[in-house]
Amino acid sequence: MMARQARRSAVVALAAALLSTVAACGGGDDASSPIPEPPPLATEAATPTPAGSGPVYVLSGELCKKADQSPLADLYPKEEAQPLVNTERLCITHRTSGEKGIDLTVDAEVLNDEGMAKRFVETGRRLAKRPYTDVTGAGTDAHWSGDKDDVKLTSYNGNLVLEVEASVNVADGLPPDIVQRLVKVAAGTYQRLAPG
Repeated sequence: MMARQARRSAVVALAAALLSTVAACGGGDDASSPIPEPPPLATEAATPTPAGSGPVYVLSGELCKKADQSPLADLYPKEEAQPLVNTERLCITHRTSGEKGIDLTVDAEVLNDEGMAKRFVETGRRLAKRPYTDVTGAGTDAHWSGDKDDVKLTSYNGNLVLEVEASVNVADGLPPDIVQRLVKVAAGTYQRLAPG
């Protein structure tokens, strides 16, 4: 799990470095081959968004206390006593049922505004290493990609991007309705994190 987070951070850093190099060389001016600029992550509380846009989220406290894991509780009723990771922006837990287990990762990123969150999700589609499928019910826009042992849902609502990922041992396999369950995890987490 931590390796995926490190890889993701490295990819974002590499993309930013490539973009700045192309910009410095005068490249990227050709309208036929635009290079998308990855949205910067907010380092402080989110700034207000223009009227008529989505909610403005501000994260605080431990994310595992707010992440909605109930859509997995019927299949994997036992949660480890302590989360594997529990910060303001990242929650990784391990749930079990008998000898089967699942790791659930909820990664929350507060960006400066809804436009940046939208670009983050759209850029994820363009840079996806695996085929993706659009899905509804998890925020304003969402897509998922995965295989029989790892599925990741990426979505945004307002200025908040949620990446919800479930992974299991290959022999155990994921439940056939895992995408719908991850959509519910994201939707419930947006509700629990909603401002006001």
